[in-house]
Amino acid sequence: MGRLKLRLAFAALAVLSMAALHRASAVEIWLADNTRIFGLVKAASTTELTVALYTGEDKNIPLEDIITVRYVGRTPLLVQTGVQEFRLTRGGTVRGQILQSNGDRLRVLTAFSGIVELDTGHIKGFVALPLSGFVGRKAEETVESASGKFGPTRDIFLDRHGDLSACALSAFTRTHVSVDNEDTQALVTRPMIYMKGVRLADGARFEHPAWNGEIQLRVSFRDGSVVEGTLERVYLGKWTLKPAWDSKSTLTVDVEEITLVQIQGGKVQYLSQLAPIKNSVKESSILVPPQPCKMDRGCQNEDISIAGKRYPWGIGVHANSELSFDLNGRFKEFLADAGIATRMGSQGSVVFTVLGDQKELFKSPVVRGTDEKALSIKISVAGVKVLTLKVTDADDLDLSDVANWGSARVVR
Repeated sequence: MGRLKLRLAFAALAVLSMAALHRASAVEIWLADNTRIFGLVKAASTTELTVALYTGEDKNIPLEDIITVRYVGRTPLLVQTGVQEFRLTRGGTVRGQILQSNGDRLRVLTAFSGIVELDTGHIKGFVALPLSGFVGRKAEETVESASGKFGPTRDIFLDRHGDLSACALSAFTRTHVSVDNEDTQALVTRPMIYMKGVRLADGARFEHPAWNGEIQLRVSFRDGSVVEGTLERVYLGKWTLKPAWDSKSTLTVDVEEITLVQIQGGKVQYLSQLAPIKNSVKESSILVPPQPCKMDRGCQNEDISIAGKRYPWGIGVHANSELSFDLNGRFKEFLADAGIATRMGSQGSVVFTVLGDQKELFKSPVVRGTDEKALSIKISVAGVKVLTLKVTDADDLDLSDVANWGSARVVR
């Protein structure tokens, strides 16, 4: 009798463990036809996912039919002291702690895949993350700036006092960075905690070919890292990826670290999932501080919303703004809802313009915060290689010209 009770207890424990595992690994898959599927990702190849549905059936779904795979119930991972966020030239970010450098290679300890090697030629720069996980505007501008007063061919170092200096970074350890200061002609070693932001010289970066529309993934992790690459397989709760920064290497990540998988190059492509063309992003506000565009967030870091309607995908900008994307002639239509951000109330007035290969495809009338609904845009982009989105002020003050491209997407 005692053995029977013990067996029943182990069986109940196994059932509870499997139920917990299923809840932790459950996914919501958003498809190009605007339907959703719920289940578990059992396996995958370079072209499709195999999903176990709750009906007990397995369903094979081509990657090109998928927009996103969202894991339900993931808890964000708190940022630890001494963590850096690396901004990659091909798009995406890696959060981790520098262990050491070897020439142009950085060994970085990450939460999502252990030790990862990054070539500095694939890095625009990096910032030190405070415990709150937020980075100051000056550090952001230092890393993302194309030139500034020091020009694009020099490394730039921002210290914790807010001082900028041109330099050459020669070596890294977990605790220190070696800096060759061009002003004093001296090689000095500074504590890593002294560093607030670094922009690496443009001249040392790899030139990446334009995206040709192939299927690839943009994977977000619990620690805030975002990795772009191609899918190799899913097996026994592990995703294997070839990262865009090094197609010869692979990353193996536990499914528990993944929060969101976005498919690039499918039948429906949201522009916020793509990195804009290098140096195509422009913003020239007049009466307000710079407010660079943001993907899937408003430019003031709020949800994408127009006339009270929220959008899970979109681009938030402030007039006057411009940004371009490589389409490589693979898409047929461009669709979006455009308007002033809801939080601006009745204020704000802008004009939305869409260009294809520098030819004007669409220009809106003046769009105002008083409009009761978003402006619906649907235009042909057949054969267009470069798509450009512009928002300009309506020849008046730009104090409240906070605008959104809601669900901006192209369709094959």
